Amino acid sequence: MTRNTTEAQETETLEANGEYPQVVSITDPQAIRALAHDARLIVLDELFASQATRTATELASLCDLTPSAMSYHLRALEKYGYVVRAASEGDARERRWRAAGARLELNTQIDSSNAKTAYLNVQLNAFRTRLNAEVQRREAEAKAGIEPDPERPPMLTSGLVFLPEEKQREFNRRLLDLVYEYEAMATADQRSIDSRRMFYLISLLPEYPSPGEPGTE
Repeated sequence: MTRNTTEAQETETLEANGEYPQVVSITDPQAIRALAHDARLIVLDELFASQATRTATELASLCDLTPSAMSYHLRALEKYGYVVRAASEGDARERRWRAAGARLELNTQIDSSNAKTAYLNVQLNAFRTRLNAEVQRREAEAKAGIEPDPERPPMLTSGLVFLPEEKQREFNRRLLDLVYEYEAMATADQRSIDSRRMFYLISLLPEYPSPGEPGTE
């Protein structure tokens, strides 16, 4: 990731001490463009969510790639500061990788709209692929006469709630607190490469007054 000298020195100090920033903030348009690949997003989801180390072979199994192809993507992610090389474990025959922090954030103040659009398109395409797969799975179950679990989560739900600004902030905070709570519940065994995963996509979009309406300049 492109950084100024002070940021680079701070990161080197953290790495030397075995510590990593809690939040990895994407501030470089080139770094955002580097995420415009399905496999790289899967890797970041896995490493940041699990907070565990993974080998290229393990990550390749999630993406239907060869270990050598996955190693290429990992080196690209390392270049921009998303992942770091982890300490060896076990027989140490294969390098292990970990997330460079606890959370990954996109800096929305970046001027490169093309970079942000590319990143969002890949995220939405990945979600669309998972959604289509779930539609097909449920259709196959229906044809086979399998009764769905009454508490099965919805594939997709959307709507709106009427909230003043202060309630919007509360709604956002409580929703994210619930996500963080369940993320923190998982034990090391439950974060293994073979664990069951549930993917989510959250987008909270407040309505803003149109130009010329009361409250606008």
